[in-house]
Amino acid sequence: MDLEKLDSVVNELEHNSKQLKDFTAVYSEISTLQSNISRNLELIEENNKSLNSVSDVIKQKTEENTEQLKVAHDFLEQKIGEIYKDNKVFQKELDATLITRLDKHKSDIQVEIRNEGTQIQRAFETTLNSNFNSMESKIKELFDSQSKEIKTMKILIFVLVAIGVGLGIGLYLK
Repeated sequence: MDLEKLDSVVNELEHNSKQLKDFTAVYSEISTLQSNISRNLELIEENNKSLNSVSDVIKQKTEENTEQLKVAHDFLEQKIGEIYKDNKVFQKELDATLITRLDKHKSDIQVEIRNEGTQIQRAFETTLNSNFNSMESKIKELFDSQSKEIKTMKILIFVLVAIGVGLGIGLYLK
């Protein structure tokens, strides 16, 4: 009888030993998973910091580009205003000159002044048109390059967000 009890106790100890071994293996696996999760959380935090710094740089560059566009716009408005004022002054001076000459030499000079005035006006209009066209093309180039930079920045942000989301999903699924 004592042998049966002893045998029973030994069997129970063996059973408990196996359970303890299984529990130890499960506990070891849980510990490994916990360290992996901690490492993944650190990586996520690092990536988040990197993404925030990239976002700050993009925001700063956008603000700088906006300021540059404003300066360029103000400069162009100023130059257009100067050209307009110069044009008005030139028109007034031309009118005064024409009136004086017409008073002195009415018939002969009147025809010649009209011809010269038309030529000057055409040349001035041509010059103004070419200057305006040149300025307009430069403005368009600046806006196009700015648009390309903004599109590139948008794509970069989208890619970074996609990578962050992918990493987050990957880490979550692990």
